[in-house]
Amino acid sequence: MREAKDALAWLAQNHDRFCAIRRAFHQTPEIGFDEVATAKTLAAHLAALGCVISRPIGGTGFVATLHGGPGRAVALRTDMDALPQSEETGLAYASQNPGRMHACGHDGHMTLMLATAELLAAAGPLPGPVHFICQPAEELGQGADRMIADGLFDEIDPALTFGYHNWPQLPVGVVSARAGAIMAAYREIRFSLTGRGGHAALPQLSDDIYGALAALITRMNARMRTELAGTAFAFTRNLSGTAANIIPDRLGASASFRFVSPEQGEQAGVIAEDVAREIAAGFGISVSAEVTRVFNLTRNDAAATALVAEVVGASAGDLIWQEAPSASMVAEDFGTMIEDRPGCYFWLGAGMERGSLHNSRFDFNEALLLTAPQLLADLLRKALERV
Repeated sequence: MREAKDALAWLAQNHDRFCAIRRAFHQTPEIGFDEVATAKTLAAHLAALGCVISRPIGGTGFVATLHGGPGRAVALRTDMDALPQSEETGLAYASQNPGRMHACGHDGHMTLMLATAELLAAAGPLPGPVHFICQPAEELGQGADRMIADGLFDEIDPALTFGYHNWPQLPVGVVSARAGAIMAAYREIRFSLTGRGGHAALPQLSDDIYGALAALITRMNARMRTELAGTAFAFTRNLSGTAANIIPDRLGASASFRFVSPEQGEQAGVIAEDVAREIAAGFGISVSAEVTRVFNLTRNDAAATALVAEVVGASAGDLIWQEAPSASMVAEDFGTMIEDRPGCYFWLGAGMERGSLHNSRFDFNEALLLTAPQLLADLLRKALERV
């Protein structure tokens, strides 16, 4: 078994190698459910460490299992997908796939998992199996659902499941989470407006559908921010007309709504229906509202969160535990994986010098490769001992 200080020294000695792996992932990003080459490469790395690779689960997803003793299993999940975004970093290892970019650090997440698996594989016999869940389509909010529907938890039965994300808002070395809600639920609210269109030179013969849309946006913003304080609501997309001389008979708009309690989600739907009826009556048109689930709430188990805090506190690296004061309004589909079973999702401080997530100039902070794998390996080993 490699001691923690020895593990840190080993990570430093192998830093260039893991950086090269991370940069190779960065150069070849693939978006949700298209991670064919990514999954193949990741599986090959894990298989070389002695992991048993499952069948494809949920499309391009899979599980790599490092077998141990007869004890209960634990699991660690990484996301694999990139974003449909053009990279503007100018890096030598920038994306070679036009319109595709690892702008959220999933390239680094996969590399952290590989380094963690290598540490555990070299540590000698483990009390039980460790399942490395390699998930597609996190950015779509569909990958976890698809894996579960395809029998993920029929294939494996972990007693605890952990997930992590690099977090630029926190300094390098800080590890943060909280029991209960850690990442928001996310709903898309779509509005459809239908009226009489016509020639732009004769607006008196048409309905004022753009005026209706403007009133709807103003009214929704006012009610949501007044009645649902502490949530995040914003209009993000619109479907507009086809030509400058045509008043359209149909318009659409959609908004993002992030929240942490089921009651807030239900209330948002009621407000949307109320505003739709109000605008329809005021402008004499048809208005409908539809609420669609994108991400569920990510809610951490208290005992699993306490275990992460304990391992951070005992870490040989310069790591600091910081309890998150509140849930982030960013959403994450890992919540589906731990909805009915214990788990913890935590943030690894990455510092803002590499940019913010989902930015065309973002780059994963490779300093995390020096310490985080040792933390993850210690966490999984301790979890195996506890379950």
